[in-house]
Amino acid sequence: MYPRAKRPGLESAKKIKTMKVKFRHIASTACFPMLLAAVLVFAACSGSDHLEPSEPSGPEVKDLMPISFAGGMQEEQAVTRAGLEEVLTGDKTFQVWGYKNDAYSGGSYTSYQAVMPNFTVKWSANTAYTTTSNTNDWEYVGQGSTPEQQAEQTIKYWDFAANAYRFFGYALGNATADPATSPAVVTVPGGFPTGNSTSSSAEAVTFSAAVDASSNATIAAAPYFSHLWFSDGNAATYPDRQFGQPVVLQFLKPFARVRFLFTFVEGLNFGREKLGHIGFGPSENFDNGDANDVLINTAGTVSVTYPLKGTATTETWATTNATGIKQFDIDFYEVPVSTPQGYPVNSQPTSWPNTPEMWYTVLPNTTQSSFTARVSVVSDEIKTVVIPAEYMQWKAGFEYTYKFKITETGGITIDVVQVAINDWGNKRFSDHSVFNW
Repeated sequence: MYPRAKRPGLESAKKIKTMKVKFRHIASTACFPMLLAAVLVFAACSGSDHLEPSEPSGPEVKDLMPISFAGGMQEEQAVTRAGLEEVLTGDKTFQVWGYKNDAYSGGSYTSYQAVMPNFTVKWSANTAYTTTSNTNDWEYVGQGSTPEQQAEQTIKYWDFAANAYRFFGYALGNATADPATSPAVVTVPGGFPTGNSTSSSAEAVTFSAAVDASSNATIAAAPYFSHLWFSDGNAATYPDRQFGQPVVLQFLKPFARVRFLFTFVEGLNFGREKLGHIGFGPSENFDNGDANDVLINTAGTVSVTYPLKGTATTETWATTNATGIKQFDIDFYEVPVSTPQGYPVNSQPTSWPNTPEMWYTVLPNTTQSSFTARVSVVSDEIKTVVIPAEYMQWKAGFEYTYKFKITETGGITIDVVQVAINDWGNKRFSDHSVFNW
């Protein structure tokens, strides 16, 4: 086969330790509309692209395998995830970066070469197989907004001797009727390397965009960022990411969704109208109650950083310059099903768009501190419970349901909390216990 450099396997993920306290954490996985996919399909060339040795006794020349793109995931992987061509309006394009690592030493990838530095990939219906590089209506050869870009975007092929490949990209959000909510601008601070690591000291590429969850229009205008696709070609470590096989880029909006609810233990028959002083937010807000309260981020600058070398093989997310609100104040089970809107008339907060299922759209945040839930039952006596910071880490593309159970133990108190973490789009609660905490 093809020559490959030998490397030690990647370190397995650390196991999560179990702590037995009064909480349960439950999770499930499902597909969600804002997690999108673009597949990089590397198909064998046919016709003139198949190279034959000029002499029968000469060395064997393998088929060249061009890179081509396809929108949507393979059916056997996720039939419900949409491709970019299905969700983008107007100009259906995305920008892609591709790099290959050509050296590996001491557990680290030490150098790289640019394969696709900011290539434009465009979708046109019914164009598949009209060129060698277009197998699914997505084309990058000759694309771009300037003659220079169009000349640079030539067909690219797999290098089977590479130590690793990594791909990532973004697509602009959808335009709206309001010019104030046109697609957000994505910037690449510090630029990006177009050659190799010997001519650039860049360790990573970062995308940044100002995003806002205050309305459906601003959510639609936010860009789609992809996860980092990484593979060293090892079949055991990356069975679905083999060189020469389809490579899936998952695109997602830079938001998470959060909701909370109160339930009663079996046999406790207080009605919902008996609940008051409902709130769920950063613990600092409940302790201080002043202008310095920590806010739940609903707008700000989201940055995604993709490593080009070193040991990291996943992207990192960060939120800065954030603004927001102090707490969530309507829980899911407070929603009467009889109202057409799905929430009590005149009670929907106007600061950002909650869905009928009372999902609050927020920015990703993996550094926030603990949250506190607050409620009074029957009387005005307020009960609270604190959720540790480690369970308040919100990743882009996920939705989080925090379930608080009210029990009667020498009075009314809250002593059980359940957290359901689902991929965006799963509207049911999970029944699968992962670990107790």
